[in-house]
Amino acid sequence: MKRAKTIRSLNGEWNYFADSSNKLTYELIIQKLKKKNLRKIKIPVNWEAAGMHNFSGTIWFALKFNLRSALNDLKILEFRGVDYFADVWVNNSYIGHHEGYFQSFYFDTSNVVISGENLLVVKVNSPKEKPGEVWPDKKKLIKGIFNHHDCRPGGKSFEYGQDQNTGGIWNDVLLYSVDKIFVESVLVYPRIDFNKNKAVIKVSLFSYKKNNTILKDTLEFNFISASGRKNKFRKEIQLKKTKNKSDFEFEISNPELWWSWDTGRTDVYKLSILGKYINVENVIFGIREVKLNDREEFFLNNKKVFLRGTNIIPAQLLSELSNKKINKQVSLVKEANINIIRMHAHINRSEYYEECDKQGIMVWQDFALQWTYDESAEFISNACSQIKDMINLLYNHPSIAFWCCHNEPGRQIESLDPFLYKSVSKLDSNRIIRKASNYEEHAYDGWYWGNKEHFISRPMGPLVTEFGAQAIPQLESLKKIIPEKDIYKPDRSIWAYHNFQFEQTFKVAEVSFGSSIDDFIENSQNYQGALLTTAIDFYRRGKNKDITGIFQFMFIDCWPSITWSVIDFYGKKKKGYFAMQKAFQPVYVSVFVRQKKFSAGQKLELDYWVINDKPEEILSCKLIFMVRKEKLVEIHFASIGGDSIVKFNGDANDIKLPDNLRTGKYNIDVLLFHNNGILSKNDFEIEIV
Repeated sequence: MKRAKTIRSLNGEWNYFADSSNKLTYELIIQKLKKKNLRKIKIPVNWEAAGMHNFSGTIWFALKFNLRSALNDLKILEFRGVDYFADVWVNNSYIGHHEGYFQSFYFDTSNVVISGENLLVVKVNSPKEKPGEVWPDKKKLIKGIFNHHDCRPGGKSFEYGQDQNTGGIWNDVLLYSVDKIFVESVLVYPRIDFNKNKAVIKVSLFSYKKNNTILKDTLEFNFISASGRKNKFRKEIQLKKTKNKSDFEFEISNPELWWSWDTGRTDVYKLSILGKYINVENVIFGIREVKLNDREEFFLNNKKVFLRGTNIIPAQLLSELSNKKINKQVSLVKEANINIIRMHAHINRSEYYEECDKQGIMVWQDFALQWTYDESAEFISNACSQIKDMINLLYNHPSIAFWCCHNEPGRQIESLDPFLYKSVSKLDSNRIIRKASNYEEHAYDGWYWGNKEHFISRPMGPLVTEFGAQAIPQLESLKKIIPEKDIYKPDRSIWAYHNFQFEQTFKVAEVSFGSSIDDFIENSQNYQGALLTTAIDFYRRGKNKDITGIFQFMFIDCWPSITWSVIDFYGKKKKGYFAMQKAFQPVYVSVFVRQKKFSAGQKLELDYWVINDKPEEILSCKLIFMVRKEKLVEIHFASIGGDSIVKFNGDANDIKLPDNLRTGKYNIDVLLFHNNGILSKNDFEIEIV
């Protein structure tokens, strides 16, 4: 059976015309295209990345392309990402309008695309909102951190906070030629019956055809598991309308489940749907269940999981986020012992979620709302429509465990967010839905207030979605961010533009500048590392009591800046990365030293907790404390329970320092062994006086 479908990429060199005054019309663009030496731009790209620095407003894009005469019945033009308003013409016919930066959208061009030369014109408007009136408190553009955030160019500055506009055709442009039916999307809704060891799979097929003539087809559904097991079903379909939603339901016995990397295998299924008119291949989905109970404890496939998370903004310009960069970032997340990321106040490109699916990193997915917005009925309607687009775009990714409607909305958690929550609830009953991540779960002790020792009270729990502190990047990176003359004699405005916070660094955290920039970098990174260690230790000691998960802020810089990141824009790890990597070990020995100074031969005064985030019990372990490779004590455990925490104090096992230690500082190594291999490492410093 021949299933006719061709895809033509329209990526490549386009002509463009900047329209800062917004005075150009389609007719004028046609006249301009007749001139020689037109400016070229390679699509897809955010125009900032193409050299149009700080341009806000309208740019017209134009492409001439040829098609052969052999064309199928239906020609669909798809855009996979345009920021922010798009108007489209094909061969002098106006095709349509779209608003939003992250969605895929399409137009039926069957009646206007011809055999031979065609002209495609796209007007893209990514405006600057008026500071003081619309921006920042009554924003109307739904762009989240790409429009307003303290980690983007200019930060929260009224003058510079909308710099480096993210406008442009930043993702692929494709022309589909299909026979009769265009498949918009296929959404897969798995539900697990653990008692009967089966999964009920609902499949919704969204399709488009040119008219209301009835089309019938016989579809073959093929499910292939990660291990190669096949389930095949046949279903009849009848399409009556122009736009159709067709629902099907199947049962799969002994399903292969998707788990996070620290709890099990990251198995996924591939689905293909084949018929006379429909040809859909490689729909990837996972079978898994996520829940949050009344205590805000998180469960994956009926197993309780402690959330060791981070916030992430992978890039300021999505067109620059290649598959190689995505793979490296997600690998670094996993290496840091993180099991969940919070995609902070934006929707990223689909390849990022695919990588999280593969590597077993769960995702808390924020909608693209950051701080406060217009509250008109028109805006609420637009936001509800776009949040539905987010759900439909990302639904099949098993890595996504949470939907969150808004970041730090303040009082709008009661005025705007209930509408969004209701919209999401109608579309998805298989994930955890949060109205917002608001200030009362963001613990910035030691940065915006107080000091890092405040974490002893485990503030903002039980589910803490932000905590952290800034740190200066290494000098090699800093020289690429700040002009060298302003490094050694800091210009406050330049450092602030790159997100550095003076008040918090010097007055709250009390980081010392020292006698050189090298001292300052060292002091700053030491402080961030110490705060993260302190916070994570205190929070993890609250496991199974009053803390269910924590999200450090922020993992990586999305542009050349000085922020809360533990990895700078150039990929250099700060000390905070290694502190977090150690404190986030799935099996971890957390140590609280009651004093820092000791005499040689004195007993160590400390408490320690053996924490196991893994769901399974670990049999036959031994814990060894060492100094200078000399064993101080060896403690044996018959078992460490799954999802457990056990506290010990120094009195339970006499840990005595050697008599021959000279005055000075020493590292005490804490090693947990299992089956002759090291299961977990920690260390702390003491001083002999």
